[in-house]
Amino acid sequence: MTRLCRSRAMSEVKLHLGDCREFMKSMPDKSVDAVITDPPYGIGYEGGAVNKVKREKLANDGDGKIYAEFVPLVFDVMRDGGSAYIFYATSCEHEVYPIVSEIFGDYQQLIWHKTNATFGNPFARYKFDYEPLIYCRKGSPSTWNGSSKERAVLRFPREAINSLHPTQKPLGLIKRLILNSTNPGDTIFDPFMGSGTTGVACMQTGRNFIGCEISPEYFAIAEKRIADAQKQVRMPL
Repeated sequence: MTRLCRSRAMSEVKLHLGDCREFMKSMPDKSVDAVITDPPYGIGYEGGAVNKVKREKLANDGDGKIYAEFVPLVFDVMRDGGSAYIFYATSCEHEVYPIVSEIFGDYQQLIWHKTNATFGNPFARYKFDYEPLIYCRKGSPSTWNGSSKERAVLRFPREAINSLHPTQKPLGLIKRLILNSTNPGDTIFDPFMGSGTTGVACMQTGRNFIGCEISPEYFAIAEKRIADAQKQVRMPL
């Protein structure tokens, strides 16, 4: 199921309910300017309280091998000079690095430092207060609007309560990535849309958005969030 709508600022939104691997095969080659996504890590994560979604293992929880399946498809749908940001778990790095290197060539590891992290294991000697993500580009030159002093460690507080999705990312973090690597009017694709944070960020920054989500529950949450963000976009003077 695919739905298409426009915001009052004429940002186009296309949302698809289903498996992104099948959806990407139907997308035209070189049709998006950037990909920003947070795939299922395959680590059996169980989230806390989630609006309208029971406390349970994520419905779309996969395994590390999913990267080998979707990264080549991401490369195909990206235009030349486009950028991709892909979150991953450290336990999946042995799956992520080889496939990204094979498909994209050079890449850079970034770190999201959770400045207000809380810790589930009080006995761990070194507490995890970060999540890694990979930044890769399809050829050169690529769009870059970021500061010449931009750092590989991106410091943003995590959501106090992940009320919409267990692995929800901060809106400010996603907006930073969008502003750094795309221009207004560009099209951004999120194959694992979750609660729709990337789509909301696109509405707030004047980008077009394509999102895919396999879970009907999270698809409904994302659809509402993005629609609400569209309503808040003001017409240009």
